[in-house]
Order: sequence, then structure tokens, then C-alpha cells
Amino acid sequence: MKYGVISALLITVAWALLSIMQLWLPVVSADVYWKLTVTAGILLSVIVLVTLAIREYITDKKLRKDGFID
Repeated sequence: MKYGVISALLITVAWALLSIMQLWLPVVSADVYWKLTVTAGILLSVIVLVTLAIREYITDKKLRKDGFID
């Protein structure tokens, strides 16, 4: 779970820095910027969903082991 949070945070920070740079200094073309934005959004969504699913699985497994759920 830690890796998912760290990678999602890194993608978010990198995208924010790119957006600020793009606002003041056109670093890449608008077409490339939108492609990078969509890619970052898709990656972020997948990482967050997988991280949540893994966390739910681990929590459920621990609760079953401890006898709280059947």
C-alpha cells in the first residue's frame, strides 16, 4: 500500500509542476500536454483503485483470521 501512495503522490506532484511550468513557460506543445494530463489521470486512477483493493483484501483477511467475520 505504501508504494501505491508514494507513486500516486509522485505522479500528482510531477503533473502539478508540469502544469505550473506550462502556464508560465510553454515547455511542451498543447497536444503533448493534454496527452500527458490524460495519461497522468489514468495512471493515478488505476494506482488508487488497485491500492484500495489491496488494502481492502488485507483488512478482510486480517478480520477473518482474528474471527471477527466469517
